[in-house]
Amino acid sequence: MKLCLGCNQEKPRDAYYPRKNRTNGLESRCKECYKTYKTKYRNNNKELIRAQNKRRVPGWDIDRYNSQLENQGNVCAICGDSEPAGRDWCQDHDHDTNEPRGLLCNRCNAGLGYFRDNPEYLQSAIEYLNKWQEATSHVTP
Repeated sequence: MKLCLGCNQEKPRDAYYPRKNRTNGLESRCKECYKTYKTKYRNNNKELIRAQNKRRVPGWDIDRYNSQLENQGNVCAICGDSEPAGRDWCQDHDHDTNEPRGLLCNRCNAGLGYFRDNPEYLQSAIEYLNKWQEATSHVTP
């Protein structure tokens, strides 16, 4: 049993999330109180969290992010969509050099990732789609 710092109730150890850096290996709040605490923290610190997240990708920080988004006209650098299709715009960067490239919607960012940032794969996909578009354009419904 362990005392929760959130609700001040004694609860069994499995009512707590593990936390390696704690002496007892558990969070100080029970799972229920921890979820409430984290939700409240996220709601009260949106800009701080956003700024911290922007530093996680090499070459990006919140200032560069805001500047790039403004330069792109608040749209995806690939498809031109004005909605990020996720929580926020993805910070694209070259995985070999870590140089920032642009801000992408979640769909375009995932697409580049699935094609492993390889222009040959992307070109092959374009040719494939064109081939099937031509083939189906002759079919009348």
